[in-house]
Amino acid sequence: MNYSNFDQVLNDLQSLNQAIEDIRQKIVTVCGVSYASRDARHVALDGLQGDIGACGNWIGVLMSLKGLSQEKYGDKWDKEYRRLIGTGLTSGQAEDLMLDYLRNTLTTKVHFKIENLFINILKALSASPNRRGFWHISDAMLQQAGIPMTGPEKITLTVLANLRNSFHANGMHNNNDLSVDIDGIKFEFCKGKRVKYNSWRHIVKIMRANISVLESVLFSNKVANLKSEIPDAFAASDP
Repeated sequence: MNYSNFDQVLNDLQSLNQAIEDIRQKIVTVCGVSYASRDARHVALDGLQGDIGACGNWIGVLMSLKGLSQEKYGDKWDKEYRRLIGTGLTSGQAEDLMLDYLRNTLTTKVHFKIENLFINILKALSASPNRRGFWHISDAMLQQAGIPMTGPEKITLTVLANLRNSFHANGMHNNNDLSVDIDGIKFEFCKGKRVKYNSWRHIVKIMRANISVLESVLFSNKVANLKSEIPDAFAASDP
């Protein structure tokens, strides 16, 4: 289920960033919003590119340190590698912890950026969700975009939300059961049980699916017709 080597992970992370870049270029063409503007769409997508790129960079650094240690120290590489990354654990344990952290952090930051983008777009459309929380925010966003609130787009958004929400309970799923197949990869969440779907392949698949949903939302009639700059409070406060 997972990748056989990290080059595959890095290639897929790069492809995610290219998909986001394609959306940004399309925003310029379709919506007439300058690429360099502080429009909330560009701010969010640029942030997604930064998070994904940083994650890839850290994986690259970790793998480079390992490769250099193996090249320089031969059979004694493990001790030097552990010294370089500053751990008293075995190299395998340290890698697992570091890579879990990267996956979990990336999942959280990507989801937060999607949520914040939806909030900014809804404000620009003078539309408000009935209640607080991502479930209601995404419902309101899909409704404004003319996308069914019970279709595959909602399920895709919910899967990423469930992954992120599990961090509140130390990896447990406390919401309703959900089983879904996304591009040949199964995600199954069972109430009261641990969430197991945190391999790199799972993370890449769900992020790619969420980027596709973002594209559908951003180029729906109502949103694409927002030709003026959509404010983003964080970007606006940057001197």
